[in-house]
Amino acid sequence: MVLLPLLMGGCGSQAPQIYGDGFPVAKPMDLVHAGATVEARFELPPPWEKDPKPRTFLIGFRTGGPAKRPDMKPGDVAFLEDARIPLKVQLWKLEGETETPIALQVLNRDLPAVWQGSRYQPAKGDVYEYRSAVGADSNSLANAGKYDTSLAYREYEVARADSGDLVAGKYRLKVTNLQGNPGIAHLNFELLVAKVVTRSRAIPVE
Repeated sequence: MVLLPLLMGGCGSQAPQIYGDGFPVAKPMDLVHAGATVEARFELPPPWEKDPKPRTFLIGFRTGGPAKRPDMKPGDVAFLEDARIPLKVQLWKLEGETETPIALQVLNRDLPAVWQGSRYQPAKGDVYEYRSAVGADSNSLANAGKYDTSLAYREYEVARADSGDLVAGKYRLKVTNLQGNPGIAHLNFELLVAKVVTRSRAIPVE
């Protein structure tokens, strides 16, 4: 009987308020139909983190399926990694009713520049045709309940928001698929907005 008020007090503690879709983001998106759009709203840093400065994060998509991916057909991996899939990606910082565009970066496809240390470069527009296989921070995704350990994921980065261009606060992201891709209609896709793993593997650049 003495412990009851203590237990009730513990149960009364509230979790941090999550804005919009929360961060990291993993929500269904349509890569099959041209013109399909997905939006996400989130806060950086999330209210449960102590970092005052947002970290660099990737914007892309992932496809998840059973182990060893029997759902994937021959040629699917090559298409996802090499084919032209134009996506319009727009990110805004929210301040009340004001939306301020945030500049994004893209993986440098110029091999000599990469050798000189310029792995990423400022994007020249808001349409991104290619992507790179990448590893998102699975720990933060799992902690947010957005990573199913029973599935095998393939993750792709389309653009990157650098920490130097970010401040704490609320953001809105809009991604529009500009091309019909009926050949991958049998796969499930999710918009992925997540921290980049600190120890990422090297990604070949052509």
